[in-house]
Amino acid sequence: MAVPIDYGNPTGESITIRMARLKSTNNGTAPLGTLLINLGGPGAPTAALIKDVAKGNQLFSEELMANYDIVGLDPRGVGTSNPVKCNQRIWNERVNLFPTTEEEYQSIVAHNKALGESCAKLTGNLINHLDTAHVVEDFEMFRLAINNGGLNLLAWSYGTQIAIQYAEKYPENVNRFVLDGITDHTLPETTTLIAEAATYEATLNQFFLWCNTTSDCLLQGQNVAGLFDSLVKTAASSPIPAPNCNSTGDNACFSTITASDILTNVQFLLAGPNINTTWPELSSSLAAAAQGNAGPGLSTPIATSDNYNGYAFLAIACQDWLHESSGVTDVLEKQRMAAAMFPHTRGASESYYAQVKCIGWPALTTNPQHVLEKKALRAPPMLLVNALWDPETSIVWATGVARQLEETGSVLVTRDGAGHTSYLGSLEGETRGVEEVFLLTGVLPAKGLVLRS
Repeated sequence: MAVPIDYGNPTGESITIRMARLKSTNNGTAPLGTLLINLGGPGAPTAALIKDVAKGNQLFSEELMANYDIVGLDPRGVGTSNPVKCNQRIWNERVNLFPTTEEEYQSIVAHNKALGESCAKLTGNLINHLDTAHVVEDFEMFRLAINNGGLNLLAWSYGTQIAIQYAEKYPENVNRFVLDGITDHTLPETTTLIAEAATYEATLNQFFLWCNTTSDCLLQGQNVAGLFDSLVKTAASSPIPAPNCNSTGDNACFSTITASDILTNVQFLLAGPNINTTWPELSSSLAAAAQGNAGPGLSTPIATSDNYNGYAFLAIACQDWLHESSGVTDVLEKQRMAAAMFPHTRGASESYYAQVKCIGWPALTTNPQHVLEKKALRAPPMLLVNALWDPETSIVWATGVARQLEETGSVLVTRDGAGHTSYLGSLEGETRGVEEVFLLTGVLPAKGLVLRS
């Protein structure tokens, strides 16, 4: 699908948005039309997920696939849709994201500026038009192209931000929207950080409890919280070797891990979404690191090409999220606040990453956090879903968004469990079932519903 690079100049340059479609299994005729899905990220290639399903990877129920054509669209700058390109050598430079001096702070700014300029050179004018407001217009172009009435959308993580902004701009075109793992794009910079950091810390504490109650944890019976803190302290003074990391290939990673690596990558392993796999992996990685032999799970990936997925995450985040620190004093204030409130994780989170890595980024923040527009309240009811212990999208965010959308009749379902998103975590989960019921029938569950799986 051809779309303008800049919707402010619709007759100017264009790019191609690509997607993959699963035709309905109901003799190719979809009774409920088309269901658009978005995997989030930002930067996650959704078309690849659809291709995996087409190859036999089970994700959607037979009933959902019979009733819908299911489309995974790669947003602009992501996957197959003109992916963001950057200089991999600059990207792979080691930079301390927890500066304590003005000199360290200025090193981050210089690195970010050089990286952003490389992305602009390799990506072109698109680098300035990656914000969610532009993605919303792409989604509307898709709706018009399929000529299928209102838009049906199953969105995960960052995809929920796209969904909410779409409802702000085109409330009359919303049909059945499921938002799983809610991103709140209405909060100030520091409040955004605190909400995500709090849920990361809370989920890590759940992991510590899990380790004491199951043999699946290799650290069962040990002081796992103390071991975690000790590893962070050790890696801060002397990086821990990760000899099993390869320097080339699809899964390349750094051969040592720093404190920043541990704090960043543990969040991803806690997220899952299938924590039955990633939590035992996390326990194994921590146990190995304690022996001075950290595994790839705790190491940071190395970009091995000019279109690595991490580039898109950063480029989009820098246009969508405020990063207004003007010196090391501002960053130190965040560090002190977070360390006092979250002694294990110290505020490390995707929000913190964006707020520090975007300082000095050359593209403007064109779609910063903003109060939800009243127009969104004209949208029909939506289904919102969040886990209590989702380390990436906080239950605080979900509750706040649900309150803001209360007038629409939207309902928040809470899963009393851990992991990032609920639909992707388990094929048999109750929460997943509630999501599919709404997509198939339009019937919302009772307000205040809490499920265990």
